[in-house]
Amino acid sequence: MPIREILLLAYEALMSNKLRAGLTMLGMIIGVGAVVLLVSIGNGAKNYITSEFEGLGSNLIMIQPGKTDSKGTMGPPMGNSKKKLSLADLEALERQSFNLDAITGLMFGTAAVTRTEATSNVTLLGVNDQFIKIFNIKVGLGQFISREEDDSARRVAVLGNKTALNLFGDEAPIGQWVKINQSEHRVIGVLAASGQTLGFNMDDMVMIPTRTAMRLLNDDKLFGLRAKAKSKVGIDDAVDEIKAILKKRQNGEENFTVTTQLSMLQSMNTILGMLTFVLGGIAMISMIVGGIGIMNIMLVSVTERTREIGIRRAVGARRVDVLKQFLFEAITLSMIGGTLGLGGSTLLTYAVYWFVPSFDMRAPIWVLAPAFLMSLLTGVIFGVFPARKASKIETIEALRYE
Repeated sequence: MPIREILLLAYEALMSNKLRAGLTMLGMIIGVGAVVLLVSIGNGAKNYITSEFEGLGSNLIMIQPGKTDSKGTMGPPMGNSKKKLSLADLEALERQSFNLDAITGLMFGTAAVTRTEATSNVTLLGVNDQFIKIFNIKVGLGQFISREEDDSARRVAVLGNKTALNLFGDEAPIGQWVKINQSEHRVIGVLAASGQTLGFNMDDMVMIPTRTAMRLLNDDKLFGLRAKAKSKVGIDDAVDEIKAILKKRQNGEENFTVTTQLSMLQSMNTILGMLTFVLGGIAMISMIVGGIGIMNIMLVSVTERTREIGIRRAVGARRVDVLKQFLFEAITLSMIGGTLGLGGSTLLTYAVYWFVPSFDMRAPIWVLAPAFLMSLLTGVIFGVFPARKASKIETIEALRYE
């Protein structure tokens, strides 16, 4: 029997009971749609994290006190270390490094910033003039901390956008004085609004010179160092250079951890990649359930159409023709369901992206073909048993069936 005729018979059989066929396809629609949606969500999370990391800046290098040997770390250790980093380490790296474009010491703490009766409890950062060169941060009003102000430990401050608004409202903050932990500082700049990046809200911070922060926090050691390599291809050379300089200063010991933006991103992408595949695997369960639904309905169809099978056999249809007819019905159900599931889920991912462009969960092209092929394979696997059962029915018994 020609394939075209078999497909036509399968189509006519499905159209004779549209409601049942539609409900059967619904399982496959949900299964394929779930695969595409969950993989798209995982891929969207990966894209979002990547864009957030890239939004911090480029070619970033983080140096923290304390040594870790774990290769898959998501960042430098934040705990206490016997050997801290100092301003002398910062100055040594500035003088001796050839592969760094910029480097800053970092002091970190919390502070109460007060002006008259208005108070904001914010994150305090002690940085130098290179900070905005390392990170993608722009000054909206005034200016950033200068090298001279850092070297002389001037009591100046750059406010985050939200902090300035809370303290000054519509007033001009530049040149005004604020108290940071009861120590008066002159406002020299306000950062442009940037929002949250990887959990840090730059709008809700205050920045002062590194040396000023050390006095304010009564600490002579740095929280860490942040640097920027001159080029992406030169990051490894910069890391080796940093390690060599700091080890020399620490008598050959490596009591610090150097982490690059690229290694952190690779670690995160590995985790999210695994998550994407796990989500896809979970979604495949619903596709299997859809396949079981197809097999169940096809078995019912074989029982209902036993007499029809007998008539076809009596007029010359072979066992293989009957097998092909029922198998193609199952495949048609899975293919139509798979196509509708692909189309609906893809449109949904694009709709989400249209409403939330910062979270790009548009269905990746690489998942569409495998998802469709899996729906086709599901139809074949779960359609074989009912088709074989139909083909083995004896002609005489089928004609006698009521």
